[in-house]
Amino acid sequence: MHILITGGSGYLGQFLIKGAIAAGHQVTYTYSSVKLDEDVMRVEGGGKLMPWKVDFSDGSGLDDWESRGPFAVVVNCAALSQPGVCEQRQGFARAINVPTRLLDCLHQQHKSNGNEALLIQISTDQVYDGSRADWQEDDLCEPVNTYGRTKLEAEAVIKARWQKHVILRSSIIYGPLPPHPVARTLFLQFVEKVLQEGSPTTFFNDEFRCPIFVDDIVKIVMKLSSLCELPERRVFNMGGPQRLSRADMAVQVAKSRGLSTDTIVCAPSSSVQRTVASPPDISMMVKRIKTDLGVQLTHFSEALQYIPFNCGPIQ
Repeated sequence: MHILITGGSGYLGQFLIKGAIAAGHQVTYTYSSVKLDEDVMRVEGGGKLMPWKVDFSDGSGLDDWESRGPFAVVVNCAALSQPGVCEQRQGFARAINVPTRLLDCLHQQHKSNGNEALLIQISTDQVYDGSRADWQEDDLCEPVNTYGRTKLEAEAVIKARWQKHVILRSSIIYGPLPPHPVARTLFLQFVEKVLQEGSPTTFFNDEFRCPIFVDDIVKIVMKLSSLCELPERRVFNMGGPQRLSRADMAVQVAKSRGLSTDTIVCAPSSSVQRTVASPPDISMMVKRIKTDLGVQLTHFSEALQYIPFNCGPIQ
């Protein structure tokens, strides 16, 4: 099977590439500036990996679609996901986060050779407004920031234009360091670093998420890619099985690593000034992942046992 992973050089994209190659699939991934080290990404006995430079803000590079494809599955990880940047550059954020050009290419592929690819859209828990706990997939979505609004618009455009789709609303993603360094700070490794240094660090105790282990996302995407028939329901909350604040996560990291919790400073989110609205509670009900896809989600404390301690410098 030929799988396209857009935004493949990002954190999640790299693990999806590894998982798909290990399963024997041929993988093409897009990158905007950083091409992955093929030696680092290679899996012995795995499928072929091919890079493709694409800028989704203006579509440059997508003219090569016909020669690169056809693709049986497209996993869209390409996104501008920093809420602050999205707020400052709203037009730019919309150009990247609403995949109109990607959908144009899918339609052209279908018209050219009849191949109707499965589109797996990585969305976000920030489509919810955060006014309460335990959001469900069918709840009304009223995002509080530009990032959430552009991702919700992406969902609507996909539903309207491409029947063969699945939408995964992801919470905070955590796991080990990726095979190839990424530019952004990774929350789990940041927590480990400050705990080891003994630096007093503030963690919010009144914003709640359902952090998800990156390995679980790989399982979900690989399961969807292998299905002969898609599930009847196409939107899934993709979070872990626990409602946690960042302070909760920091405490669990400290306990799992045998480090002191004395430097963890718990504080409300109102203790700092922000330039962009952040939804306070976007914890989600995630049972649909298990009932419809048969994927068992990993508890945060359990996942920490599988993640190497002292993963290295923060990138």
